[in-house]
Amino acid sequence: MAALDQDTGPPSTGATLPSRVGPRGDGHLHRRFFIGPMPEKMLSVSSVVGDAIRRADANENDSLSRAMDSHAFHFFMLQGGKLANWNDDTRAHVRTNLIRSWRENDWVRRFQRRSGAADRHPTRWSGCTFEIGNLLGVNILDKHPEAANDPSAAEVCDHAASAAAATSSMAAGGTYVTAPANPCLPSPNRSLSPLSEGSGNDIHSSSLAPLLSASATALSESSGAGAAALQRPILKKDFLTRKEESLGHVVQSTTVFDRGITHTPSVQTPDAGSSAQDVVHENQIVDDLPSGGSPAPPDDVLARAGHETAESSAGATADAQSRQPRDDELVLRDRMLVRVSHTKLEGLSKCFDEVQNRYTSKLHYEDWAEFIVVWRGQRIEIYEDYTTPGKEFFTGHKKLAFLIPLTSLRTSVSLYSFTDHTFCILCPPTSTHEHSKARALFHRSKEGTNVFIFKVKSRSRAQDWIWRLWLHLGGQIPPSIDISCPIIDTRLKLDIAAEDIVNLDRAYGTFSVQKIINLVRQSMISADGISSVASRDWKCVIEQQLQTGKRLELNWRLEAQLDWVWQTEDVQGSARPWAVLSGLPLNQGRRGSHLEIRIAEHFPSLVHLPDGTRMDEPPGVEGYLDRIKPQGQTRQPVYISTRDGNLVALAPRDANPPSPPTTHLAYIIDGQTDAGLYAKNLFQHEVQRGATQIGCAYGVMDLKNIQSVKAAVPADSVAQDGDLPVNEDEGGVEGLAKVQNKQRLRLRRSFEIVLATGPVIHMEAYSCRDCLEWVDKLQALIIYWTYRHREDAALEMDVSYTLNRRPRVTPQLLKCHSGNSCSAPPELPSDSGASLPALASLYHWCTLSDCKSIIKCGRVFTRKGLRGQYILSHLILVSGRLIQFHVKQKAALYHRLSRDICLLDAYVCSGYLAALALPREEFDLNSRNPPRRYGDGLEAHEPEEDTLFMIWYRKTQNSNTKGSGGGDAIPALSAKLKTVVFRTRNKVERDAWCWALGCEIDKLVRKNGDREHRLREIGALMNISRP
Repeated sequence: MAALDQDTGPPSTGATLPSRVGPRGDGHLHRRFFIGPMPEKMLSVSSVVGDAIRRADANENDSLSRAMDSHAFHFFMLQGGKLANWNDDTRAHVRTNLIRSWRENDWVRRFQRRSGAADRHPTRWSGCTFEIGNLLGVNILDKHPEAANDPSAAEVCDHAASAAAATSSMAAGGTYVTAPANPCLPSPNRSLSPLSEGSGNDIHSSSLAPLLSASATALSESSGAGAAALQRPILKKDFLTRKEESLGHVVQSTTVFDRGITHTPSVQTPDAGSSAQDVVHENQIVDDLPSGGSPAPPDDVLARAGHETAESSAGATADAQSRQPRDDELVLRDRMLVRVSHTKLEGLSKCFDEVQNRYTSKLHYEDWAEFIVVWRGQRIEIYEDYTTPGKEFFTGHKKLAFLIPLTSLRTSVSLYSFTDHTFCILCPPTSTHEHSKARALFHRSKEGTNVFIFKVKSRSRAQDWIWRLWLHLGGQIPPSIDISCPIIDTRLKLDIAAEDIVNLDRAYGTFSVQKIINLVRQSMISADGISSVASRDWKCVIEQQLQTGKRLELNWRLEAQLDWVWQTEDVQGSARPWAVLSGLPLNQGRRGSHLEIRIAEHFPSLVHLPDGTRMDEPPGVEGYLDRIKPQGQTRQPVYISTRDGNLVALAPRDANPPSPPTTHLAYIIDGQTDAGLYAKNLFQHEVQRGATQIGCAYGVMDLKNIQSVKAAVPADSVAQDGDLPVNEDEGGVEGLAKVQNKQRLRLRRSFEIVLATGPVIHMEAYSCRDCLEWVDKLQALIIYWTYRHREDAALEMDVSYTLNRRPRVTPQLLKCHSGNSCSAPPELPSDSGASLPALASLYHWCTLSDCKSIIKCGRVFTRKGLRGQYILSHLILVSGRLIQFHVKQKAALYHRLSRDICLLDAYVCSGYLAALALPREEFDLNSRNPPRRYGDGLEAHEPEEDTLFMIWYRKTQNSNTKGSGGGDAIPALSAKLKTVVFRTRNKVERDAWCWALGCEIDKLVRKNGDREHRLREIGALMNISRP
């Protein structure tokens, strides 16, 4: 990614941006301070600023007052004001405060004393410490509460209020509940019936919501066929407690807030004369039954036509046949990494995944290679480059390497790995008419099975392939889908109308993200059809967070891995109406994924200290310093910036400092810039600026490895003769000229960074005041990020042991508060079906929403190529590339490795596939995996293959990851790919890295749409007849 030009000034205000200030309405704060002055040569817009300031001072009542008046309301709302309190008096008061802040601003006074650009000096320093984005006392980068303007949220509340007043409907022999089919269109004839609470099944006071017996039913929009037809009887309460009716595991009754307390879910048993067979699901009712209850005559059924068969099996068959592509119709075409293998066995499981692959013997493998994969008609064609030069020119098409018949009953598709979204197709060997002797097994064999494993660059594109192939090969939408809310340990069952199962267009319109979220909110808020405990927990936990500006999102979860539903358009810009439903076939082997609704959490910004004190993330810092080297006491100018627990070191020429407050003031005063739009552009500019700084850094230091930061001369030390007070030090050369003992003043401006490994780094600030600011702010950051890393390590271990069902390497010893004679209770057993609400911290929305400069960072063992020695590296993932720094034990800084990994043409592969790519002597399936313990307390006991992932990439010349991609050459299919092998500490870390890399590649594919189109369309296809 190219560095930002310092002379471009502030960000442009003409871009299309979200409607909220800062990140997407629910992002965390991004407070940062620039400490000390900056060189005047870096003030690229100082002439513009000076002219604006002088014009404002010369005619205050004209430009300045008018600008402050026009932006008074905006600043009033940013400060937390309420619309009801806004009037003329408030406007005048806010305008007066803004003008006073303008006059008292130190940066403005400095420009008033100078004549602008003509007076700039390349070695002169100007300005003082300021908060980035702070404009006249208000940080325009922060998210502030505003008046609610989301019509969908208001609709949900209105519908919930109306549903709360609805009457209950009771059915004989049991309790049934119903919900409106469309949460956006409330109907007086449809209500949610409250569940009766038996005297012997009451839930005691807890924060746990039990397994819901309510069903948020019939998501489809009804066409007004009458209230009786719209009412959909749902399951009895005890019906939902059966494991076989759930897509995932049954929700545990253990509270997510206190794991030491368990509660029994309220389950109403059937009457004595009833049984489980008496419970009828609406989707199990035969639609062909007439009103009399007896089956229709066969002749009448066969005579049906048109709309009469729409909801019957005949209609489903007709609809499926209408979706079958024509012989020459091109359905999908992509460039993929493919691994082909063959076995003489024909009884492979249709749910073939990496676990099945590991235990399948006698597989003949080919190495990974890049192909053009085309789904055309009833077949999938796989093309490669000809090995003979010039043959493609004469034939007019690429070489057809493999053929997959979709009409064969032995052809099946399955998800190979949820971690990297590779998928697998099994099919019989099929001739391509261009086969070679080396591949005779794949083409000429009359027995056996071909196994194709596909890796698409984009995760969402892989989901599109799996979804459409799954439907084509007979997959069907189930009659109901479970959706769970992990934060309150609750599950709902969403019943699907019969017409939605048959008609995909209706199902796509029904299963939109917002409709499902609205339906769940309505059902939970109304307290009709659900238990009072679940409704109470929802209101106390979820709704309270939504009131602070957070939002709900949907995700599919498989064990400890999340995949958010976040892309509503495909890589070509077309709509993806199956964005929610595409998670149905994402079942890896016998492990099924299930739908969840969660708060869209961003990266955690608080920790709890050992004494229970809550500590919020301190603001980051950056600025110019001089590093004092031990040899000869020479000074090396350096620019230091802290980013997500990393202390980044840059050369001053690559500093890319923030825009000073005067820049923002000038653009606001000119009267031509909207303050809200400017703030949004400034936020994006700051995120990109941070990524640019990391891309230009020559060294990085982990803040948790710093033992302490202290001033060379403590502030409470005894003052010597001639020492100036801290606030009287002007700084720089001017301050040194006013004292006799210059060495003493330099020492008072210096501070030390003591590393945990022993080395000490000496830094000198511009002034004594700046030195104290650096010490205070760095020390706070060190404390926070030390505990942040510990909490993250504890979370990873909790998740790992919860799902792996194995005891901890070091058993937990619980504290006992009742004396020495008490015995601590044993640790609760692991449970692979636990709700794990903390997973949102590992799979946070900062990765998806581009609200942070660093997408992900951490230590990983890396190796260039398939052979060689692993080295410990500190990886930082920024927009478009993965940057590596070499970690050495005694080094003060982790110096940057020469190679960056460009993700523009990258593929990520993990697990058993990555292990198979290693040399045979390095990977042994039967090798022992001893337990491991790391410095931050993390313990792991996973096999080696669960910690591996690989990246295949190309060193793209002049690659543009911002979106144009017009000048990039299109590499050939046979072009060599570079390989980097990574080994994490445990499986949870590996999965999180693969997800973050996959999401970033997904965004790159969309940013470079033109280039990706040319990659997919490279080469012509062969004109072959239907096999």
